[in-house]
Amino acid sequence: SAQTSPTTRPLKIVLHVSDPDGWPPALSNARNLAQKYPEVKVRVVADGSGVYGYQGSNDIVSVMAMTAKAGVEFQACHNALDEKQIPVTSLATYVKVVPAGVIALAEAQREGYAYVKP
Repeated sequence: SAQTSPTTRPLKIVLHVSDPDGWPPALSNARNLAQKYPEVKVRVVADGSGVYGYQGSNDIVSVMAMTAKAGVEFQACHNALDEKQIPVTSLATYVKVVPAGVIALAEAQREGYAYVKP
């Protein structure tokens, strides 16, 4: 049946963005999931040059803010921020800085998130 039983765990998806080109498809996925499947937990982990996507004000950042309001979690790798000399204070308040993106991705999967690289 279409109804979910109490034993069914909500679906959880972690989207991995490791370079700037990954942002448009990841945010498109995040936006669609937030709008059409609000019960699905969505987390975005950016590492490598993907952390550049958290910089400045552009259409990507405005979509990011909108999806964050809808419950999508955003994480940034501290190692990558250091490497790219991006100050943590320059990030939007909804971005959670994690020590290492790779660890964050592994932890998400251990928590039951399905890994997706859009």
